[in-house]
Amino acid sequence: MAKYNWKQLEKDYILSDYRTVSAFLKDKGIDNNAYIRRATKGWKEKKSQHDNKKVTKIIEKVTEKQSEKEAQQIVDLKTIANDLALNVIKANNQLQTYIVKNKKKTKTVKYDYRSMKPKEEKTEENEIIETMDGIIDRQGLKMLASALKDLNDILTDKQGNSEKDLDNAKEILVKIKEVANNDRRS
Repeated sequence: MAKYNWKQLEKDYILSDYRTVSAFLKDKGIDNNAYIRRATKGWKEKKSQHDNKKVTKIIEKVTEKQSEKEAQQIVDLKTIANDLALNVIKANNQLQTYIVKNKKKTKTVKYDYRSMKPKEEKTEENEIIETMDGIIDRQGLKMLASALKDLNDILTDKQGNSEKDLDNAKEILVKIKEVANNDRRS
């Protein structure tokens, strides 16, 4: 009768993809008799325990990755909220400030009386840009209020945050920046 390294065979079986001990032994060329069955007793339970540990570790790793992703989304939302708050402050301060552009064109013509035609033409343009206070931009104010409400809705529902919420927050930030830029141009 051949001698086998039973500890190594047990380890190979536990780490293998075989479903049964008899299929493993058959593949190794070992006859399945009473002596072999006694030597391999308990292998199936050990393999089951190993597989359960493996599945548990996989679940833990997947859960950890999902938690990291959700934590990063919350951090991103808070960063966007901070940027948005700064832009809201800027936009709010500019709701009543308007940019006024004054253009002045002066055309000078030197006339040649002999030929009865203009001899030289010169056009000068002067542009003066000033900022002035006026009435509050109601449309801009409504847009700011709406953006703040949307942001508040996103930030108060922290458990349900998703990538869609993150995209919504980014869109709100873009709207606020547009309002601030429009107010500066007006």
